[in-house]
Amino acid sequence: MNNQNIRHALSRIAWAYLLILLNFRINGGLDLLPDWVGYLLIFIAIGMLAGELRDLPLLKPFCVLLGAASLVDWLALPLSGSELTGRFFLLSALVACVALYFHFQLLTDLALLADGPGNTPVLACRLRLCRNIDAVLQIAVTLLSILPLPAEEAWVQLPAVLLLLSWLGTRVVIAVSLFVLRGFFPLEET
Repeated sequence: MNNQNIRHALSRIAWAYLLILLNFRINGGLDLLPDWVGYLLIFIAIGMLAGELRDLPLLKPFCVLLGAASLVDWLALPLSGSELTGRFFLLSALVACVALYFHFQLLTDLALLADGPGNTPVLACRLRLCRNIDAVLQIAVTLLSILPLPAEEAWVQLPAVLLLLSWLGTRVVIAVSLFVLRGFFPLEET
């Protein structure tokens, strides 16, 4: 596989993480940076990296599921005022579990790519550490969203904000690490 395909795939995944991370909503409705576009970018990148990481194509169905759920929620929010998957607890739990597995396995495979020859093992360790932190924080955020806690209490608000900021920071470090990993695959001169 050539370095140009790897670079483009890593760029797509890094931008996808930023798209999934950032939400810019118009009047609390339509998201200008929809998550489904991020999952589409990851789907394309998985196809580009299939020759390099043999287990990565197994994530395609999960990527399609997450992208479809995100698209349905994206369309339902401005039309009905709430996300469709959020209305059904079991569907919401299923999507959360698939997202947890998908991101964990995606980052595991990308850490294997970072372990390749000529790369620094520090970057692979950083990706694995961020993968683990991301998984723990994703579980905590999911539990926080379904537990019936009094939201107006200050003792609930501060930890929730710190938790969300930590998750945001972890996802930013993941995206930056993927841009750095892209640099280990220089463009080939013709």
